[in-house]
Amino acid sequence: VHAVRRTRISHGQPVATELLYIPAAFVPGAAARQAPGGVEAARAVMHQLHLTALEGQDRAVELGSARAEDARQLDRLPGAPVLVVTTRYFSAGHTAAVAVATYRADTCRLTFPDTGPFSLMAG
Repeated sequence: VHAVRRTRISHGQPVATELLYIPAAFVPGAAARQAPGGVEAARAVMHQLHLTALEGQDRAVELGSARAEDARQLDRLPGAPVLVVTTRYFSAGHTAAVAVATYRADTCRLTFPDTGPFSLMAG
C-alpha cells in the first residue's frame, strides 16, 4: 500500500489534511517503486492513480478531534473540532484508493450534490 499525505490550502490558509492510501496493485509499473522517497515518489503514485479509470466512490463524514499531527498542519490545537471525511474510490469492482481527509471545522462547509432519485424509508 502506498500512502500519500497532502495539505489542502485555501486563500493561503490550511483547511484540510489528507492521507490517501492506494493499493500497490493499482499503481502498476515500476514508476512508484523506482522513484526515491518523498515528493517524487508521491507524484509518481498520484500520476499512476490518475491513469486509473475510476467507476465510483462512497463517502462518510464524522465529527472528530484533531490529532497532534493534523492539528499542527492545520494550525489548530490538538483536540480542536474537525470533520473527518473518508472516501473510497472504486475501479474494476475493487477499492482503488481510500482518502481520509481532516477538515478544520471552523473554516469549511460540506455540500452534497443531488445524486438523482431517492426514497426515505420509515423505520
